[in-house]
Amino acid sequence: MKIIKKFYKPFVITYVLLSIALGSYPTFDFYTFKGQLIILSVSIFNGVMGIFVKKL
Repeated sequence: MKIIKKFYKPFVITYVLLSIALGSYPTFDFYTFKGQLIILSVSIFNGVMGIFVKKL
């Protein structure tokens, strides 16, 4: 359960903030499969890093 919490928190924060940032960029198509894949892959990477990297 602790690992899921360490993954979930950075994943959600990254997904929301990256969606807002890239959604306001005019040439980025948020609603395509490619656009969602980019956002999900970065968020999953950040979630995995949240498991392995301790806060300083």
